[in-house]
Amino acid sequence: MSARRDIYAEIPPRLLEADDLLHRYGRWAKDRARLHRCGSAERAYRPPWNEHDREPRVILMHIDLAMACQRALARVPERERVVLTVLYVPRRVPANVQLNRLRIPPRLSRERHLCGLAMFDNLVGLLYSRPHRANRELQPGAFRQPEASPGMTA
Repeated sequence: MSARRDIYAEIPPRLLEADDLLHRYGRWAKDRARLHRCGSAERAYRPPWNEHDREPRVILMHIDLAMACQRALARVPERERVVLTVLYVPRRVPANVQLNRLRIPPRLSRERHLCGLAMFDNLVGLLYSRPHRANRELQPGAFRQPEASPGMTA
């Protein structure tokens, strides 16, 4: 097994969707950092393109799903979250080097990867399927007053 592949766990079929979701979230998170960089601070300001030169940006992930992923990942315990972040959010330093610096051996990385992925799958399912508070308030009958009982007067 290569050094790069031995840090990843063998993913069971029930967690393949969560694995794909974390890969898409990682690309979304990396892309977000580039959008907020201030070019003028480094004296590398480039004026914006003209409208006819601009290409539409590819939407990597809908913002609601990305926020659900971010909240779910934040609720995963730190030991597993660190491994998931290293494995799924791309950085300039390779994942195996990052794990070496964190003193996480490959065996432990595989265990935490699988455990963290299962936790993430459960949490994102709860967070993304939960109806939003605003949607609950706008449903018909949400503001209905309780009916008065026979002994109560208004």
